[in-house]
Amino acid sequence: MEFVPYRLDERIVVTEIYTCYYFELSNRERYNGESHDFWEIVYVDKGEVNANTGSGYYRLNQGNILVHSPNEYHRLESTGSKAPNLFIVTFSCSNESMAFFDRNKLFRIGQAEHAVLARLMKESGNAFGLNEYPISPRPDAPFGAEQLFKLYLEELLIRIVRNEGSAPSRASLLSTTKENQGERLSRLIVDYLERNLSDKITLDDLCAQFSISRTQMNILFKRTVGVGIIGYLNKTKIDRAKTYIREDVYNLTEISNLLGYSSVHYFSRQFKSTVGMSPSEYARTIKARSVALPDSASSSPLVGPASSD
Repeated sequence: MEFVPYRLDERIVVTEIYTCYYFELSNRERYNGESHDFWEIVYVDKGEVNANTGSGYYRLNQGNILVHSPNEYHRLESTGSKAPNLFIVTFSCSNESMAFFDRNKLFRIGQAEHAVLARLMKESGNAFGLNEYPISPRPDAPFGAEQLFKLYLEELLIRIVRNEGSAPSRASLLSTTKENQGERLSRLIVDYLERNLSDKITLDDLCAQFSISRTQMNILFKRTVGVGIIGYLNKTKIDRAKTYIREDVYNLTEISNLLGYSSVHYFSRQFKSTVGMSPSEYARTIKARSVALPDSASSSPLVGPASSD
């Protein structure tokens, strides 16, 4: 009898891993936007976080997974309320089946996927040491640890694709899509504010711009962004002012004009009220800090949060 081998069909095969992190963050963290030519999974283990991506603007809550495609811009934003714990894995996979994640991004996982995630996280520690960058094998790693990590990651991806066909999953995604419509409107408002920081923007201006009532706009914005519109605008102006001060291109009067303040004195009062020091004091502190930092301090892991001011 001649035995005929059967080649197993492998729909999702992970070939490389770049990073594997578990972050316990505060509700006031700031993050860098980025894009890279490999896949990224973000799982919210606790709390909530906003994600601004090339495919849309998402609010991620506990139990959500968001998948970023290669070369897709993405930036995490603290909501200012619930501090997030995030598990993030970046990896390479060239199978055609991954096109599913180009079309579908946000998922709420169930008990089975939670169990796989727990094994994946544990095996990451066994194989590499969680939060290590660059990735390198542990000399005391248990037998087959890297292979188990790969298998658990592939299992997680396969389970997510399978669940797309179930009725509960479809209902969850429809609900998420409806929620994201409101979040995208808030993102448009945020983009408008950031593009027009030099103007004196009022709530009535925004209502006319986006054809929405004042009450609806306030409720929607605070629910999705975490702060009121005026509070967000004031904070954004101060953040931009801090950037201008660090860049050391404009003087304080010019910065005040660029950000639409009525006078440099009013700008200085607002700045001190928010930051706790005057713009001049902040400038001296930043310069002293930059001189004291070693060259290596500017380098950071490929995927991770930027430190807050």
